Amino acid sequence: MTDGRDGTGRERILVAAEELFAEHGFDGTSAARLARAAAVPQGLIFYHFGTKQNLLLVLVRERSDTALTGLLPDPPPTDRREAVAELWRRLRDQLGTPTRLHRIVFRELDTHPELREHALQFERDTIERVAGYLAAACAHDGPPAPDHLAAARLLTVAASVASITHGDGGHGLDPAVVADLLTHGLPGPSRTNVS
Repeated sequence: MTDGRDGTGRERILVAAEELFAEHGFDGTSAARLARAAAVPQGLIFYHFGTKQNLLLVLVRERSDTALTGLLPDPPPTDRREAVAELWRRLRDQLGTPTRLHRIVFRELDTHPELREHALQFERDTIERVAGYLAAACAHDGPPAPDHLAAARLLTVAASVASITHGDGGHGLDPAVVADLLTHGLPGPSRTNVS
């Protein structure tokens, strides 16, 4: 049995940890149970990760990094409205779809400060990337403006909590409507409603 980073021992441990931590929680999953599920000797867990706590952190970091891959179209569509609509589709599909990793992070945030810090850093990194994308889509020179950062934060947070708050993973928000809202702002009073 190979125990390197080639997807056998180490990856089997990560896959087993993701499944068991999501189902039973970090504290409800023993190293022995992880080893059995991964079909590896228990010592291999500690060889690769040092501690069960470190295994949790590595799991969340590596899976989070994977989640950011392909999040943004490169290059952004040249039409600003189309760029925002495509961005919303990708955010809701990647951040709004409940996964085992979401369940682990939400369950363990309160008891693992390092995990909380990682989650906050992941959110900051995502917002920064999204703001950069929005700035590029708007042909804005220089770093993202406060408007780009605010829109990025709103979109990222809305996508992240849509499955929890609405159960639809953000699919209830039409990408075209989101794009219109962000590219044109809220409509003013209609002439028929003004007295």
